[in-house]
Amino acid sequence: MDPLTLLAAAQAAYGAIQAGIAAGKEIQGMAADLSDLWGSVAKLTHIAADKPSTNVFSKKSAEQIAMESYAAKAEAQDLAMKAKNLFVGRFGLAAWDQVQKEVIEIRKEIERQKHIEEREAAARAEEIREVAVVGFIVLVLLGIMLLVGIILSEGKV
Repeated sequence: MDPLTLLAAAQAAYGAIQAGIAAGKEIQGMAADLSDLWGSVAKLTHIAADKPSTNVFSKKSAEQIAMESYAAKAEAQDLAMKAKNLFVGRFGLAAWDQVQKEVIEIRKEIERQKHIEEREAAARAEEIREVAVVGFIVLVLLGIMLLVGIILSEGKV
């Protein structure tokens, strides 16, 4: 994703947090929004740290891309700090710590689920390879048997 798209996602998450706090939304209901905001900030930080890349069709220079990345990262970090201040001001520091623990647990669960799905996909691919190899061997053996049968039948005639 490009930095501007990630920044838009961060702004949307911040808006949801701001609206949730204003509406008196429960703390647990904002964990996903906080996770989205922090995820966007993490991705922007990663993009800003990477060497900028340009392609042949891009009209932007590497410097422009790097500046956009840095500016988007700085704005997203500012939104994250504002969200934290809003949240702590409304619910207190203990609630903030609780939500941070929930966000961490949600991220762990997502990563665990992703790992399970990757293992299952690898197992299915291995199973398909095994079936293909066995099928190929069976076809080769049948071909050999057919060839031997044809040779033997021609010798008897």
